[in-house]
Amino acid sequence: MKTEVTLAICMYNAEKYIEKTLACIMAQTMQDFHLLLVDDCSTDRTVEYVERFFQQKQRQYELVKLAQNQGIAYGRNFALHHAQTKYLIFVDSDDLPLPLLLEKEYQVLSNDENLIAVSSWSQFIDAKSKKMRGGLFIGDTTKAQFLKRAQAAKRVYLPIQTMFDRAAAIRVGGFSLDGYPDGKPRYRDFCEDLDLWTRLSDLYAEGKYIIVLPEVLYLYRKSEGLSSSHFNMIIKMEYVKVNLRRRRRGVEEISFIDYYNSLSEIERARLQKDSHAADCLRNGVFYIREKKIIRGLALLFECVWNHPSYIIDKLIANSGLFKK
Repeated sequence: MKTEVTLAICMYNAEKYIEKTLACIMAQTMQDFHLLLVDDCSTDRTVEYVERFFQQKQRQYELVKLAQNQGIAYGRNFALHHAQTKYLIFVDSDDLPLPLLLEKEYQVLSNDENLIAVSSWSQFIDAKSKKMRGGLFIGDTTKAQFLKRAQAAKRVYLPIQTMFDRAAAIRVGGFSLDGYPDGKPRYRDFCEDLDLWTRLSDLYAEGKYIIVLPEVLYLYRKSEGLSSSHFNMIIKMEYVKVNLRRRRRGVEEISFIDYYNSLSEIERARLQKDSHAADCLRNGVFYIREKKIIRGLALLFECVWNHPSYIIDKLIANSGLFKK
């Protein structure tokens, strides 16, 4: 049987969890896949831990060490073009894929030529790999739901563990690297997968579609720390939406630099307000979990008082904090 799937892990300073992740890879019920590891110039012992792990487990894998640190978007785009298989799936270097992940997504994806990506639900885990309340229960579970979203020019949110058609992803531009400012923040690394899934949704016009299996097949390690700012993520999400709508109108896409410079003071203030709302919510929940109740409730009250519509419409509905 010819291997049709590449599982890629893009790593940077992942020594704390990488062996746990690799153990889950070894436990997959489907083992007929190419394992590609891309190290983005880690400064810790990530590479040493990977090599030690496979000395003990004796599995074929490919390790590519990038010449300089380029960020997650570059690493994923490298993997996309470097792989030779029909399908590709990414796993984050600190997450825990459950044993049936590859088998179930591959079975569904490979049985329909019009299906270009399949994802699944995720359960949150903490730094100690213990399950937390909530997860990523997002995405359309039927073709009809997806086509409705695509026809309405809506962004497509999917978790990282999405198996997809490489040729289709390359055709729509892969992970976007050009048109961003140099230096930090590295805007191309924010929501880089959202941009790709949304670009793939353009192919609905050809009868192609994307679905999510309504089953938890992946454990997603959720950061428990304080959030400093969601602004970079929110502005990138808005940029993805702008170019989606331009493509659907048949208008040339705009670069991120031009988009950012085109924002009025009022628009930037709105995005900053949305960012503040997201920060208040996340930090409020963090303090409550740390049993700093008064500080946490104060932030949540500030959040609801100053940003009620944003909290209700965007954060609570989509964060997974109050689901499952």
